[in-house]
Amino acid sequence: MIKNNTFLIPTLMLGVFALLSMELGAMGLLPLIADFYQVSVSDAGWVVSIFALIVAFSAPILPLLVAKYDTKKVMLVCLSIFAITSLFAAFCTNFILLLVLRAIPAFFHPIYCALAFSVAANAMPKGQEIKGTSKIFAAVSAGMTLGIPLASYLASKINLEFSFAFFAILNALAFVATIFFVPSQKAEEAKSQKEQFKVLAMPVVWASIALVVVATGAMFGFYSYMSEFLLNFTHIDFTLISLLLLAYGLSNVVGNFIAGKAFVRSANLTLWISLFIMLVLYILLFVFGTNVLLTSLILIILGVFAGIVNSGDHFMLTQPIPQAKEFANGLFISTANIGTTLGTALCGLFISLEGSGFAVLASVALVVLSLIIFALRAKLLKEKI
Repeated sequence: MIKNNTFLIPTLMLGVFALLSMELGAMGLLPLIADFYQVSVSDAGWVVSIFALIVAFSAPILPLLVAKYDTKKVMLVCLSIFAITSLFAAFCTNFILLLVLRAIPAFFHPIYCALAFSVAANAMPKGQEIKGTSKIFAAVSAGMTLGIPLASYLASKINLEFSFAFFAILNALAFVATIFFVPSQKAEEAKSQKEQFKVLAMPVVWASIALVVVATGAMFGFYSYMSEFLLNFTHIDFTLISLLLLAYGLSNVVGNFIAGKAFVRSANLTLWISLFIMLVLYILLFVFGTNVLLTSLILIILGVFAGIVNSGDHFMLTQPIPQAKEFANGLFISTANIGTTLGTALCGLFISLEGSGFAVLASVALVVLSLIIFALRAKLLKEKI
């Protein structure tokens, strides 16, 4: 356990918030990027896609490569790259160069996030590590919730360049905070990459990977099309949609904090109940999705349980393999990105076949699958739900 530091966890949260705002904030800038660089919106989407693809494929490997180095120094290198590339992006006038400036920090994303999870967990007493990681998930949720609308607001009120500069400022602040509040940590004797890869021979690891993929897909697949659902199925205007997206994200943060306490008491039962409640809420959304009041209430409650499940996914993947912490954290980041891609594609398919309201049914199917895989995983570990 790391010696208690009042500002350690908040510093890690700031860093993760800055990183997620930089990564996902570009989603709110796509029309402006397309206009500024004179490319199509679909081409502009590559500023997000290239980031996600690099993270998905590099996450299991890169955290292992830096495991032997001082954690603080590695985090400072990552944050400096995030800040510098964002600052250069603010002055970039060539679209291809912009993609390069988005690709470079993507390689360091899984390194920083994996270290943030590890440091936060190590800062907690033994048996309460989930309290630390749940706060990191709260920062992830805040980055997703506030990063996109904030970047969009700054670009619309000032200009596109200032949005990129804002990402640089956030990461620079996290850099300074890390210098003062994150202690230098001599790297623990890390197991060899070959030894850590051996955990892939364990069936429970593959069950945990599958659980993360489908559960994340259920949450973020629908979230990707939530605006579409509210606009064309619930029939509400963009002002209320923005408020509901914000309310959903804030309730997601609340769920992350609840998970920190609930998982210490009973991780399996908490996740099982949360998944089941999510299933019920998705069904209710499909049935009552045309009622504005009920839909608003359901989404706020759904956000809480999605936050709990999001924190639980990390616990479920890392719990069976404490001997491969670096690999487990990287593997989680990779599978979560794959799950988001899968869920978004499946929800999009349902929309194209049946209409906006059916996006939620894709999430229903994925939650049902999550419950089945969860039961299988518990059986492999011989745990009680």
